[in-house]
Amino acid sequence: MRMICFRLLFSVLLIHVAMPVLPVSAAGSEVLRIGSYNLENLFDLSHDQTEYPGYVPTDAGGVYGWDAGMLSVKVRNLSRVLAGLNADVVALQEVESLEAIGHLQKALRSRGLDYPWAAITEKDETAVRCAVISAYPITDSRDIVVPGNRNRNILQVRLDIDGTPLVLFVNHWPSRNAPESRRIVSAEILLDAVSRLPDGKDYILLGDFNANYNEYDVIVDDERLNDTGGRTGINHVLNTIFDGQLVDRQVMDAGQKPRLHYNTWLEVEPSRRWSYLFFGKPRTLDHMLLPAALLDDAGLFYIEQSFDTFDPHYLFQGSRVYRWQRANRGRGRHLGKGFSDHLPIYACFTTGGFEPADPDRPCYPEPVSASVAGLYNTKTGKVRYRIENAVVVYRHKNNAVIKQKHGRAIYVYDAGNRLEKGGSYNLVVNRMNRYYGNLQITGFEDIRKKGVETDWSALIFHDPSMDLAAPELENEVLGEITGTYDNGRLRYAPEKSIRMFFRDQSLIPEKSGPIRIRNARIGHHREPEIVIEREGQIQRIDP
Repeated sequence: MRMICFRLLFSVLLIHVAMPVLPVSAAGSEVLRIGSYNLENLFDLSHDQTEYPGYVPTDAGGVYGWDAGMLSVKVRNLSRVLAGLNADVVALQEVESLEAIGHLQKALRSRGLDYPWAAITEKDETAVRCAVISAYPITDSRDIVVPGNRNRNILQVRLDIDGTPLVLFVNHWPSRNAPESRRIVSAEILLDAVSRLPDGKDYILLGDFNANYNEYDVIVDDERLNDTGGRTGINHVLNTIFDGQLVDRQVMDAGQKPRLHYNTWLEVEPSRRWSYLFFGKPRTLDHMLLPAALLDDAGLFYIEQSFDTFDPHYLFQGSRVYRWQRANRGRGRHLGKGFSDHLPIYACFTTGGFEPADPDRPCYPEPVSASVAGLYNTKTGKVRYRIENAVVVYRHKNNAVIKQKHGRAIYVYDAGNRLEKGGSYNLVVNRMNRYYGNLQITGFEDIRKKGVETDWSALIFHDPSMDLAAPELENEVLGEITGTYDNGRLRYAPEKSIRMFFRDQSLIPEKSGPIRIRNARIGHHREPEIVIEREGQIQRIDP
């Protein structure tokens, strides 16, 4: 038996039979995954007269289609994301009420995950609030009141991680439509609350800070934001910089200054360092800031390099995050599609000082099923996608091209040593890269050969009348095409051409003239190109 701790003006304790998210155990220690997710306006169906106009329920006169059916779609979509994230504790932002959390908890239970404990800030003049759902007991929760018009309160939650206490401070600072002075108010109130904790206490500052990890550098030339002379809440108040530099692990380990905070975004490669697109620009608005106490070997211990965004392909629509959809550019009726305008973030921690040799194993969420075509709509770096029925249609040294029937092809760079040409595989992609525009798989795990595809050559591209530079043909393998080699380009069909790249310079034709190309792949290096890697792929045709 466990207890639910809901905070709504006062703490209410209820008895509940729990089916919690199961933590990973190893050597007597537990691996705890903590996430944070801005849900983009999860409202209930009660008319409190504090809702945004777009979320006034239909039966209360709302004209934008917010009703029971639309709420059901919203929580179903969000529960899909949270089930994939599979965190033990999740900090939430933009939640209207305990009622809204209840709908989300019910949808999660239908997916086999139960978060029997929840906490939310008290109702104030803001429409949406900070909250936590947890598979571990919440022993206390309280509001940290942030003064000022429309400033959101910070939620302070105490958790019992099987006897190890942990404090979370869940934030949602003023938006970037406001100047930095507004966020400094939140930062100073937060730092004051943190300073009241005993020395060595395990705590995490997390949530939507509406500030970048390097905000001091971002706002320096922005007069609209910079009304503080360059001083920022996340960097200067919360001490994520020291002596003018971002605080890294070396500075933290040296113990240079009390109440320094380590920003886990520093562990993510720059190309993936974002969780939100602000007018199309990548921004790190969601954070987990850690004190020195979580970097030692006592109590709870942060697993280094475990921080990341959760970014499966279905959270993207083209190159943009697939946010909750409304007509009229987000101001009209709800369309019942999409998720949130933020990506979730997560990190892993252990008790007892145990740190796994491979943090991806216990820390990374379960693989998400995807098609090869779906990989083209997601981010790169550390990923975990389960691909089924992938056929190897090309192999050269440790490189390959895999393709699904009636689907797209993708290039495997320096990771194809276990793949056989013609083989059909189920596998998990765990790392991807985009090299000068060309999408590449650079890491696998759990490769399982199903058999040999007897007609694998049918998966090779055989329509030379198409534009070989078309985006959908990236990484395809050409069966055969004839044309004219002219000054580094293949000219084919009426008025069409594509650049050629020769891995072996000795294969370059000595002069212009007719050529035949067989079984060469279409790559991309700033622009599409046919890649010639070995003899036999190009043949001169005698006039």
